[in-house]
Amino acid sequence: MKKHIKIIGIGLVAIFIIGYFIYAYFQPLTVETLTLSKDQSEIYFIEKGHMVNSKEIYLYPAMAGEVKEIHVKRGDQVKAGDVLASMDNTQMIQQILAQEEMIKGYQAQKNGAEVDIQVSMDNMRLTRAQLVGQLKGLEAEIGTEDQRELEAMLVAQSKERYEQGLADLEKYRLLFEEGIIAESEFNDFKTMVNGLEADYQMSQVSKVSGSDYYKGMKSAIHAQISSIDASLKRDRLTTTEAYYQSMIDSAKASLSGLKAQAEEMDIKAPHDGYISDIMVDGTNRVSGMEPAFLLIGDGVREIQVKVNTRDIEYVHEGDGVELIYNRRSGEVTLTGRITYVANNATVELSPLGIEERKVLVIIEPEVNAYLETGYEVDVKFIVFNEPDKLILPNSALYKRDDKDMVLAIRDGKVEEVPVTLGYELTGRTVIEEGVEEGEVIITDLEAKGLKVGVRAKSS
Repeated sequence: MKKHIKIIGIGLVAIFIIGYFIYAYFQPLTVETLTLSKDQSEIYFIEKGHMVNSKEIYLYPAMAGEVKEIHVKRGDQVKAGDVLASMDNTQMIQQILAQEEMIKGYQAQKNGAEVDIQVSMDNMRLTRAQLVGQLKGLEAEIGTEDQRELEAMLVAQSKERYEQGLADLEKYRLLFEEGIIAESEFNDFKTMVNGLEADYQMSQVSKVSGSDYYKGMKSAIHAQISSIDASLKRDRLTTTEAYYQSMIDSAKASLSGLKAQAEEMDIKAPHDGYISDIMVDGTNRVSGMEPAFLLIGDGVREIQVKVNTRDIEYVHEGDGVELIYNRRSGEVTLTGRITYVANNATVELSPLGIEERKVLVIIEPEVNAYLETGYEVDVKFIVFNEPDKLILPNSALYKRDDKDMVLAIRDGKVEEVPVTLGYELTGRTVIEEGVEEGEVIITDLEAKGLKVGVRAKSS
């Protein structure tokens, strides 16, 4: 009897186990799924920006120098033209005085040039008159008993003219070296002096016959007279005065520049506003390369932000942006509109010290009750934003034969469905075609026992 009961018990257990496995076999596979519904699809990137004032300006000294006195303090309201700081102009005044003296010197040389040229021309006229007289004397004395006395007189006169010519030649050389007279004019005068030298040397030759001697003397005197006549016809005064006038004009231009610099040495406010910062406190000398004051006027407030060149293709004037201001009490989201996109990039350093190429973008806040000059704000640039889109996590997508696929549960069974993808979002992708709203899509493609055709249900 006991043996019979034992056999019946073992049979019941076996029937239970077999029945369980049959039940389990026909039960659907439990997997992680997502029921498709339409959602807001958005692609964006965020850059740091800061609020600036269109009349926010750093004021620099016009040149390096010593700060004599600062007339304002931080927070002071100032008017356009107010002197903010006075610079020591002692050195500038000395330069102005030196330039004025230089102009006086050039003017004196210009005035003296007229006298010098007049004296030189008078000397040439006197020499010419002496030569004419000498020529007449030669013609009168040839063949007379007084010939020897005339020769001695001619030697003395020739020597005197030659020595005067040498002195005048030195003046001409100085004028030529200073660029006042042309080289041709200097050479002509030099030729005339050479003629005087030849005349002097000829007058000393005592072994020449009287007739030949007087013919040579007459020829030399005629040549000297012609040379003097050519020099007297030249307008040396106009050329010399023009030279000195050009030097005077140049010096006056430099003087005007120095006076303008002297007026700009004081640092003045270019427009109304208030002094936000003073960088020269405790400094008695400035380089001219560093700002001295930060002046903020009543200008338009705008946000400046630098955008990486890889993202700039999505940034256009007129586009809207979101402005996220982080406060301790919570975020404040404002709206803004892009008013300017620069057409060039600059090199910027990231917080990690990496060089990046970025483009300046200016944004005008549409409503601003929170942001003040200097405040930092996150700028959210929207690349893609469309409502009512079917979106799946990337974990639900896979490829088969270069086609994008998903596994959907249709009529209780797993079915492979090809889909057309749209924009790829952060960890998700927009589905354009292939599935419909309300369908159940498997998101865990690694589930044990998962394959096309099996029965499945959501976990």
